[in-house]
Amino acid sequence: MRVLMFCPQFAPLIGGAERQAEKLGMALRTAGVDVRVLTPRLDAESPAHEVRAGLPVRRFRLSDLSARFPRLRGIGLVNAPWIALQILWQVWREAGNVDVVHCHIGSLQTVAAALAARLRGVPAICKAAIADDRSDLGEAARAGITGKVVAWAGKHAFARWVATTQAVKVALQRAGVAAERIIVIPNGVDIVPMPAPMSAKAARRFLYLGRLSTNIERDVPGLIRAFDALADQVADVELAIVGDGDLLNTTRTQVTQCRHADRIQVPGIGNSAAWLAWADCFVLPSRREGLSNALLEAMAAGLPCIANDIPPNREVLADGEAGMLVPVEDVGQLQAAMLKCAMDAEHAAQMTRAAYDRIECWYGMNRVVRQYLFLYRPLFSKSSAL
Repeated sequence: MRVLMFCPQFAPLIGGAERQAEKLGMALRTAGVDVRVLTPRLDAESPAHEVRAGLPVRRFRLSDLSARFPRLRGIGLVNAPWIALQILWQVWREAGNVDVVHCHIGSLQTVAAALAARLRGVPAICKAAIADDRSDLGEAARAGITGKVVAWAGKHAFARWVATTQAVKVALQRAGVAAERIIVIPNGVDIVPMPAPMSAKAARRFLYLGRLSTNIERDVPGLIRAFDALADQVADVELAIVGDGDLLNTTRTQVTQCRHADRIQVPGIGNSAAWLAWADCFVLPSRREGLSNALLEAMAAGLPCIANDIPPNREVLADGEAGMLVPVEDVGQLQAAMLKCAMDAEHAAQMTRAAYDRIECWYGMNRVVRQYLFLYRPLFSKSSAL
């Protein structure tokens, strides 16, 4: 079975979707699937051809007229079809030698990739990332006339859509994708055996791990206020806010205004495994989410987790049985949940065990790979019969 993964961006440009695509590609290759990645070359220093831990990656030059002529009025109307044509040509070149084209995140680029696959008689699937009232297609439709065309085409271009949560599936259905064309497959994480017996430990080190960006809707300012209030009550607690983005300096400025600024670290980008090993509790103050890789990784690392009560987080944390859920932007409830983990060691240990069991049962990478193989096989059979 040969799979071409098309990613609008890929390592070294790293976000949750890019990390997950790379991990999934590597895991599928371990399972015997011939996977290779095709992606635009957005970082000039990245090689055109590379093998990353056994995963072949080809990067191609993508000409963006809007970036070259930012002051030229109306350039967007020309730029969108120009980008689509470039993607279509590159995917068409590769798709003649594969059985399935697997795209990540619904967008102009992935719809163009799906059309190229169809021209080759190869089925294309798309993994969606956005839940709530927008969906990947809803987000695309917000970009003017071109976006509305992309959203319409996206409903029909893909043989299957992959939703990472039930909330993402609902969003796709609201956008007009038929339920029978959507399959729910979560993101996967590598599972390390948990030491047993696990000792009860009250939380002292709290961690936020993720982007600090205007397009990532997380209430980090609320987390900082909740921690500052917690630090009034518990003398030795610490908070690390680890991530990069356009709000990094704003976040650092807010921290300097806290009473307990000396107990808050904002290092910028960091090694996620090292910070997960440092932490005693993970906090995810989402306003919107598709499926947080950081939340899954924290659960797999044996951390009790606190997250805002939105549908994707509720699904991952099993309605609060595998972690604590707090109302969105409720600083008082967030502080209370952090205080509970800081003062009640047995409660923190219970959340840790429940989170790890949840991950082991539903989100292990080996299980996710089996689900993708189940998805690919009938598509592969139809492609082979052509």
